[in-house]
Amino acid sequence: MTDADPSPRPRPGGRSARVVADAHTATLELLEEAGYEQLKLSDVARRAGINKTTVYRRWPTKASLVTDLLAGFTRVKVATPDTGSLQTDLEQLLAGIADTLGNRAVRAVLHGALSGADDDDIRIAQAAFWEERFRRSGDVVEKAIARGDLPPGTDPRALLEMASGPIYFRALFTIDPVTQAYIADVAGRTVRAFA
Repeated sequence: MTDADPSPRPRPGGRSARVVADAHTATLELLEEAGYEQLKLSDVARRAGINKTTVYRRWPTKASLVTDLLAGFTRVKVATPDTGSLQTDLEQLLAGIADTLGNRAVRAVLHGALSGADDDDIRIAQAAFWEERFRRSGDVVEKAIARGDLPPGTDPRALLEMASGPIYFRALFTIDPVTQAYIADVAGRTVRAFA
Protein backbone atom coordinates (compact mmCIF):
# COMPACT_ATOMS: atom_id res chain seq x y z
CA MET A 1 0.00 0.00 0.00
CA THR A 2 1.42 3.37 -1.01
CA ASP A 3 0.84 6.75 0.58
CA ALA A 4 -1.41 7.59 -2.38
CA ASP A 5 -3.56 4.50 -1.88
CA PRO A 6 -7.02 5.73 -0.80
CA SER A 7 -8.08 2.40 0.74
CA PRO A 8 -8.40 2.61 4.52
CA ARG A 9 -5.61 1.24 6.63
CA PRO A 10 -6.40 -0.58 9.83
CA ARG A 11 -5.86 1.74 12.72
CA PRO A 12 -3.37 0.76 15.39
CA GLY A 13 -5.08 -1.67 17.68
CA GLY A 14 -7.15 -3.28 14.91
CA ARG A 15 -4.80 -6.20 14.29
CA SER A 16 -3.57 -6.04 17.85
CA ALA A 17 -7.13 -6.28 19.18
CA ARG A 18 -7.75 -9.33 16.97
CA VAL A 19 -4.55 -10.97 18.22
CA VAL A 20 -5.62 -10.40 21.82
CA ALA A 21 -9.16 -11.65 21.19
CA ASP A 22 -7.91 -14.77 19.37
CA ALA A 23 -5.35 -15.50 22.09
CA HIS A 24 -7.95 -15.02 24.83
CA THR A 25 -10.40 -17.33 23.06
CA ALA A 26 -7.72 -19.98 22.59
CA THR A 27 -6.62 -19.64 26.21
CA LEU A 28 -10.16 -20.04 27.52
CA GLU A 29 -10.64 -23.15 25.36
CA LEU A 30 -7.35 -24.67 26.53
CA LEU A 31 -8.08 -23.83 30.16
CA GLU A 32 -11.47 -25.49 29.82
CA GLU A 33 -9.93 -28.59 28.24
CA ALA A 34 -6.79 -29.04 30.34
CA GLY A 35 -6.64 -26.51 33.18
CA TYR A 36 -4.04 -23.97 34.22
CA GLU A 37 -1.24 -26.37 35.03
CA GLN A 38 -1.24 -27.78 31.49
CA LEU A 39 -1.55 -24.39 29.77
CA LYS A 40 1.36 -23.67 27.41
CA LEU A 41 1.89 -20.46 25.46
CA SER A 42 2.97 -22.46 22.40
CA ASP A 43 -0.40 -24.25 22.46
CA VAL A 44 -2.19 -20.91 22.74
CA ALA A 45 -0.31 -19.63 19.67
CA ARG A 46 -1.10 -22.78 17.68
CA ARG A 47 -4.79 -22.78 18.66
CA ALA A 48 -5.17 -19.05 17.94
CA GLY A 49 -3.26 -19.18 14.64
CA ILE A 50 -0.82 -16.57 15.92
CA ASN A 51 2.94 -16.59 15.55
CA LYS A 52 4.59 -17.92 18.70
CA THR A 53 6.89 -14.92 18.97
CA THR A 54 3.87 -12.59 18.97
CA VAL A 55 2.37 -14.47 21.91
CA TYR A 56 5.65 -14.58 23.86
CA ARG A 57 6.34 -10.90 23.20
CA ARG A 58 2.89 -9.84 24.48
CA TRP A 59 2.63 -12.41 27.31
CA PRO A 60 6.05 -13.71 28.38
CA THR A 61 4.47 -16.14 30.87
CA LYS A 62 1.18 -17.95 31.29
CA ALA A 63 0.68 -15.95 34.49
CA SER A 64 0.80 -12.72 32.45
CA LEU A 65 -1.76 -14.17 30.02
CA VAL A 66 -4.11 -15.15 32.86
CA THR A 67 -3.59 -11.69 34.37
CA ASP A 68 -4.68 -10.16 31.07
CA LEU A 69 -7.76 -12.42 31.01
CA LEU A 70 -8.69 -11.33 34.54
CA ALA A 71 -8.33 -7.70 33.48
CA GLY A 72 -10.71 -8.43 30.60
CA PHE A 73 -13.20 -10.05 32.96
CA THR A 74 -13.10 -6.88 35.07
CA ARG A 75 -14.52 -4.91 32.14
CA VAL A 76 -17.44 -7.30 31.64
CA LYS A 77 -20.72 -5.70 32.69
CA VAL A 78 -22.13 -6.82 36.00
CA ALA A 79 -25.91 -6.99 36.20
CA THR A 80 -27.34 -4.90 39.01
CA PRO A 81 -30.96 -5.97 39.50
CA ASP A 82 -33.49 -3.46 40.78
CA THR A 83 -36.64 -5.41 41.67
CA GLY A 84 -37.61 -3.23 44.62
CA SER A 85 -36.63 -5.95 47.11
CA LEU A 86 -33.16 -6.59 48.51
CA GLN A 87 -33.94 -10.30 48.84
CA THR A 88 -34.92 -10.62 45.18
CA ASP A 89 -32.09 -8.37 44.01
CA LEU A 90 -29.57 -10.55 45.85
CA GLU A 91 -31.13 -13.73 44.50
CA GLN A 92 -30.79 -12.44 40.94
CA LEU A 93 -27.25 -11.20 41.54
CA LEU A 94 -26.19 -14.51 43.09
CA ALA A 95 -27.89 -16.51 40.33
CA GLY A 96 -25.85 -14.52 37.80
CA ILE A 97 -22.65 -15.31 39.69
CA ALA A 98 -23.55 -19.00 39.87
CA ASP A 99 -24.35 -19.04 36.17
CA THR A 100 -20.99 -17.46 35.33
CA LEU A 101 -19.17 -19.92 37.58
CA GLY A 102 -20.95 -22.76 35.80
CA ASN A 103 -18.67 -22.07 32.84
CA ARG A 104 -15.63 -24.37 33.07
CA ALA A 105 -13.38 -21.85 31.35
CA VAL A 106 -14.26 -19.14 33.87
CA ARG A 107 -13.61 -21.56 36.73
CA ALA A 108 -10.30 -22.53 35.11
CA VAL A 109 -9.23 -18.88 34.89
CA LEU A 110 -10.14 -18.32 38.56
CA HIS A 111 -8.34 -21.51 39.58
CA GLY A 112 -5.40 -20.39 37.45
CA ALA A 113 -5.37 -17.08 39.27
CA LEU A 114 -5.35 -18.97 42.56
CA SER A 115 -2.53 -21.22 41.31
CA GLY A 116 -0.49 -18.18 40.35
CA ALA A 117 -1.36 -16.25 43.49
CA ASP A 118 2.33 -15.84 44.37
CA ASP A 119 2.82 -13.81 41.18
CA ASP A 120 2.61 -10.05 41.82
CA ASP A 121 0.91 -9.32 38.50
CA ILE A 122 -1.82 -11.89 39.18
CA ARG A 123 -2.35 -10.51 42.70
CA ILE A 124 -2.73 -6.99 41.28
CA ALA A 125 -5.15 -8.24 38.61
CA GLN A 126 -7.15 -10.16 41.24
CA ALA A 127 -7.41 -7.05 43.40
CA ALA A 128 -8.61 -4.99 40.42
CA PHE A 129 -11.06 -7.71 39.41
CA TRP A 130 -12.68 -7.92 42.87
CA GLU A 131 -12.64 -4.15 43.40
CA GLU A 132 -14.54 -3.62 40.16
CA ARG A 133 -16.99 -6.48 40.87
CA PHE A 134 -17.82 -5.10 44.31
CA ARG A 135 -18.02 -1.50 43.07
CA ARG A 136 -20.56 -2.34 40.38
CA SER A 137 -22.58 -4.78 42.49
CA GLY A 138 -22.64 -2.26 45.33
CA ASP A 139 -25.48 -0.49 43.50
CA VAL A 140 -27.83 -3.19 44.82
CA VAL A 141 -26.89 -2.29 48.40
CA GLU A 142 -27.05 1.47 47.80
CA LYS A 143 -30.57 1.15 46.37
CA ALA A 144 -31.63 -0.97 49.36
CA ILE A 145 -30.33 1.71 51.74
CA ALA A 146 -32.23 4.39 49.80
CA ARG A 147 -35.45 2.32 50.05
CA GLY A 148 -34.96 1.83 53.78
CA ASP A 149 -34.35 -1.94 53.47
CA LEU A 150 -30.93 -1.49 55.07
CA PRO A 151 -29.66 0.93 57.69
CA PRO A 152 -27.66 3.95 56.54
CA GLY A 153 -23.93 3.28 56.57
CA THR A 154 -24.26 -0.39 55.61
CA ASP A 155 -20.96 -1.45 54.04
CA PRO A 156 -21.79 -2.71 50.53
CA ARG A 157 -18.64 -4.82 50.25
CA ALA A 158 -19.19 -6.55 53.59
CA LEU A 159 -22.76 -7.44 52.61
CA LEU A 160 -21.75 -8.64 49.15
CA GLU A 161 -18.87 -10.72 50.52
CA MET A 162 -21.25 -12.41 52.94
CA ALA A 163 -23.76 -13.07 50.16
CA SER A 164 -21.42 -14.16 47.39
CA GLY A 165 -18.80 -16.02 49.43
CA PRO A 166 -20.87 -19.19 49.85
CA ILE A 167 -21.71 -19.21 46.13
CA TYR A 168 -18.05 -18.95 45.08
CA PHE A 169 -17.03 -21.54 47.67
CA ARG A 170 -19.67 -24.06 46.63
CA ALA A 171 -19.11 -23.53 42.89
CA LEU A 172 -15.31 -23.56 42.96
CA PHE A 173 -14.37 -25.89 45.79
CA THR A 174 -17.14 -28.43 46.32
CA ILE A 175 -19.28 -30.73 44.22
CA ASP A 176 -22.48 -29.48 45.86
CA PRO A 177 -24.92 -27.85 43.42
CA VAL A 178 -25.77 -24.17 43.61
CA THR A 179 -29.54 -24.49 43.44
CA GLN A 180 -32.12 -21.73 43.42
CA ALA A 181 -33.19 -22.84 46.91
CA TYR A 182 -29.60 -22.51 48.13
CA ILE A 183 -29.31 -19.06 46.56
CA ALA A 184 -32.57 -17.94 48.21
CA ASP A 185 -31.35 -19.25 51.57
CA VAL A 186 -28.00 -17.43 51.30
CA ALA A 187 -29.75 -14.21 50.24
CA GLY A 188 -32.20 -14.50 53.13
CA ARG A 189 -29.44 -15.06 55.69
CA THR A 190 -27.58 -12.04 54.36
CA VAL A 191 -30.64 -9.79 54.45
CA ARG A 192 -31.41 -10.84 58.05
CA ALA A 193 -27.80 -10.31 59.14
CA PHE A 194 -27.63 -6.77 57.77
CA ALA A 195 -31.20 -5.56 58.27
